[in-house]
Formats: sequence, C-alpha cells, structure tokens
Amino acid sequence: MPDKNVITIADVAQRAGVSRTSVSRYLNGRLQNLSASTTNRIAKAVKELDYRPNAWARSLKTKRSGLIGAVVADLRNEHALAVLEGIESVVNRHGYGLLVSNAQNSQKYEAETIERLIRQRVEGIILQPCDNRPSPAMQSLVSENVPLVLIDRTVDYEPTFDTVLLDNRDAVQKAFNHILQRGYQHVFYVTDPTEHITSRIERENAVWQHQHDTATLRVFIRSTQEPENFTSAIHKFLEQNSSAGQGVIICANVVTTLFVVSVLNQQHVQVPEQVGLLAIDNPVWAPYVLGGITSIAQPTFELGQKAAERLMAQIQGEKSQAAKILRLPGSLIERQSTLRRFPSSHDL
Repeated sequence: MPDKNVITIADVAQRAGVSRTSVSRYLNGRLQNLSASTTNRIAKAVKELDYRPNAWARSLKTKRSGLIGAVVADLRNEHALAVLEGIESVVNRHGYGLLVSNAQNSQKYEAETIERLIRQRVEGIILQPCDNRPSPAMQSLVSENVPLVLIDRTVDYEPTFDTVLLDNRDAVQKAFNHILQRGYQHVFYVTDPTEHITSRIERENAVWQHQHDTATLRVFIRSTQEPENFTSAIHKFLEQNSSAGQGVIICANVVTTLFVVSVLNQQHVQVPEQVGLLAIDNPVWAPYVLGGITSIAQPTFELGQKAAERLMAQIQGEKSQAAKILRLPGSLIERQSTLRRFPSSHDL
C-alpha cells in the first residue's frame, strides 16, 4: 500500500480502477457525471487509502482557501480572546477556518501580518486596528478586493469600512449616571495613551462632556514608562477625597483597571470605603477582586459575531453603497466597589 502521507489522485484512481478525471469529479462533487458503480468504487478507495485532498492545491484551482483572517491589536488582552470566540462561532458555522494573528500593538507588525494573510489567500479579514491612520497594507486589501471588517476601532479612511464596535459614548454615559446616582462628586479617569486609538479618544471625549456634572474631574493618561507618576497621582487624589469618601476612579479598560487595583492594594486603600471604583469593561476576575468591581460590560462575544456576520455577507457578494457602522451598547453591572451611597443632586 502506498505511504498515506504522499497518496495522490493517481493512487486513488489506480485502486478504484478508474481515470484520474473521474476521481477529480468525485472530489469536486460532480457526481452527476459518474455512474453509481464508479462513485462507490472511488468512495471505497478513498476510505481504504485514507486519502485527504491537498487543500492548498484545491484552493489554487477553485480560488477559494476556506480561510478567514483575524488580526487583533493585543492577544494578551482577554477582551480580544472573547471577541475571537464570537468570530469563530460564526466562521465555523459557515465552514471556514480561522487564522488568528497578533499585531502586538504595533502598526508595523499589523502590516506584516496583513501581508502574510494575503499571501495565504484568506477570503476576508477582521481587523482590530492599532492606529486610526490606515497602513499601506490595509489599503492593499482595498486594491486586492479582500473583504474587510473593522472591530473595536475606526480608521480615518475614505471610503470607510464596515465596522462593529462598542457605543463608547453610551458606555461612559452609563458610568456617570451610576456614579452620580451614588453621590460621587470627585472623578479620577484613568486611560492608556489615546493618541491614534479611536476607542480611547471617544471615551475620553465623552468623559469631558461630564465635567460640569461633578465637583472635580481629572483625566490621567497612564504611561508604562513612568508608573511612579501614576502612583503619585492616585495617592494625591486619595489624600484630597478619601476622607469624605466621595471620590471614584473610572478605568478606561481592562489594563488600566488591573493597574489601578495593583496600586490600591499596595497602598492598602479600602474600596469603596475610601474610594469608589468602576471599570469600562468586565474582566473575568472583576467579581472576585475588592469584593467585586462595578463594570460597564462590553458585549465582546456579540461584537465578534456581528463582525463575522458582516464579513460573511461581503464574501457572499452583498454590496452596499455606504459602509455599515454598528455600535453595540454596554451594560452596567453593579458590584461592591461603588456600593456607598451619598446624598446627590438626583435626590433633591
């Protein structure tokens, strides 16, 4: 028996006693051109030889790879993993395989991985862009007519791309509605650097819309290069507001939340007795830290699903004159970290 690792159509044809053309027709589903006897002999030979068609060779012939690419900015972020689950649920249902790439928060790596996916002949790409400035690689997707859907973030490009993301303004509104109802008057908003990251820009802009709703509002842009500045800033905020207990820290994402929790633990700060804490995201550990962290949960799985569904529609030939931008709402999950209640203007 031939080595099954190198079995070819010719081997199947020889075992079945038919031509290679007949085997090719069988493998491509053109059974109407084959007699029942021939079909049965080929099926038996394929099973006996454990023959598996060369997917790459077939893709060259059919111009279909059966592959979808997903490029995320940072694969270490659990938000990305949850989004990928949603993508995969749709991709699998449509019979596609999923290739996942990590751009490592670098537009250079993003461009390289896009070029690699193009060479692997993916039929479409879902991209979480690292920057709101489109890279040449992203533009090459347009020139090569590769279906593309953005997730989480937008880019400054005309015409725009189909995009699925959190309604960031609504998420911030829900956060402030909650803390104001709880009576918090002093807000310390912590974000990662916002430059060229549209989701962060949108959230920060929405936060500033509430500067007249609070007694004080400070926005701090966290730098991994100078963590001592961050620690000092939080310490100063606590000194000014912890005695009254009406200060609250709002974290822009999972990473800043983890960093804030670390600082609060180091300084033995009691939450919510000395300060409140709210995260715009809902990491899996949020219910178990500091008695539970109040969160604005992103619909991560649904974000992935909707993006994949939009990509499938493009692949199947659906045309639209304008890009579709879908903003999904977040949901408030109240926990221990904002449990304290003070008299507020909402009570008057």
